[in-house]
Amino acid sequence: MGEKRLSSNMSYEEPITRETQKEGEAPHPLEGVSFERAVEKTISDGDRLMKEYSRRENRVFHTIEHPNSLHERGKKMADALGISRESRNIADIAISWHDVVMNVEPANPEKVSATIKRNRGAREGDAPGGVRGNEAESARMMERSMRRVNLEAGREVFSEHQIKTAFFAVEATYPGVELGKDFKGAVFKEYSYYDAVTSQNPEIRRIVDDLEKKGVTKGALFYQPHLEAPLEKGERVPEEVLIMVLDDLGGAGMIGREEFAEEGDREFRELYVNISRPDSTRRLLEGDGEKDKSDRGEAASTMLGWLRSQTSFVAWQMLRFEKIMYLLRGNGQITGDKEVKLRGLVSHFEDNIHGTSERAEETEKKYAEIKDRKGDKAAFAYLARAMHIKI
Repeated sequence: MGEKRLSSNMSYEEPITRETQKEGEAPHPLEGVSFERAVEKTISDGDRLMKEYSRRENRVFHTIEHPNSLHERGKKMADALGISRESRNIADIAISWHDVVMNVEPANPEKVSATIKRNRGAREGDAPGGVRGNEAESARMMERSMRRVNLEAGREVFSEHQIKTAFFAVEATYPGVELGKDFKGAVFKEYSYYDAVTSQNPEIRRIVDDLEKKGVTKGALFYQPHLEAPLEKGERVPEEVLIMVLDDLGGAGMIGREEFAEEGDREFRELYVNISRPDSTRRLLEGDGEKDKSDRGEAASTMLGWLRSQTSFVAWQMLRFEKIMYLLRGNGQITGDKEVKLRGLVSHFEDNIHGTSERAEETEKKYAEIKDRKGDKAAFAYLARAMHIKI
C-alpha cells in the first residue's frame, strides 16, 4: 500500500484476439463450455486477482472478504427482487471484479492523521481518476475476462448486453461525496429529497429529529452518481446494477451493529495507515518524544472522530436508500411484494444509528477515564484495541 500500481494490470491490456493465443494452443480451449461454467471461471479469475493484489498492496478492508460478504448479501437481494439465474450470475461477476484495482496515493508520512487517497473514477469527469480511475480499470479488466471466455469458447457465451450490464454495475460503484456548504457536512434536513422520503416513510423524520436532539444534524454524504442520475431522470436501471450498488454501500442497512462496526474499523485501518501500520502503532504506544506525544493525541482525536462520524454515515445511507426506493417507485421498477421484501432485508439502519452512537459515546468516555487515571499511552492502547488495531 502507498504506491500506485498501474503496472499490475498490464497483462490485461493486450488486445483480446485470436492472435494473442500462444503458439500450439487449441484455438478454442473452452469449446462447449456452459454459461454456468463460464461464470465460475470469470468469478474465479476476479477472485484470484483480488487475493493477489490485496496481498501485494497490504489492503485491510478491500480484501477477498469484501466481495465474499457482498456475494452473500447480493444473493438475498436477488431473492427479494426475484431476478433470473443468469442475472444473478452477472451481478456475481460484477461483485467479484468491482474492487480488483485499488490504486492509491500514499498518505503524507509527516502527518499522523493523513489518509491514503484512492484513485476513484469510472467515467470522464469523475474525481480524481476519471476514465483511468479504479472503478474504470476494474470494469475494463472484468470485460476483458468475459470477452476472453467468448474467444476461447469460439462463441458468444456472454452476450453484449450482459457484458455491458456488468460493466455498468462496476462503474456505478464509483462514490461521490457531498460535504455541505461549509465542508463540515451536508445537513440531513436540507437534502433535496427530504420531504419526499419522509412522506414516503414517516419513521425517517422521527429518527432524524431524534438525532437532532443529540446534536447530530449533518455529515459526509457518500452517494453513487452513476446509479442515482439515471433514476432521477425516470430511467430504469438493470437489476444487476441495483444489486451491486445497493450491496456495496448497503452494509449500514443490511448487517447488525457488531458486523457493521468491524467493517468500519477495517475501513479506518486501510485509510489511516499512519495510525494502523504496526511500526506506526508501536511508536504511538511507546514513544516519549514531543512529536510522539503530539501525534498520539492527534491519532486519538482522529479515531474518536471516525467513531462519531459513523452515526451520520448511517443516517445518510438511510436517507439515500429511501430516495432510491422513491425513484424506483416513480419509474415503476419496484412495486408491491418486491418492495416489501427489499425493505425487510435492508432494515438495520435505525439499530446501526443507535449502535454507532452508543459505541462512540462509551468509547470516548472510557478513553477519557483511562487517560485521567493511567495516562495517554494506556488510553491510546485501549482505543487501539477498541478499533481492532493490533498492538
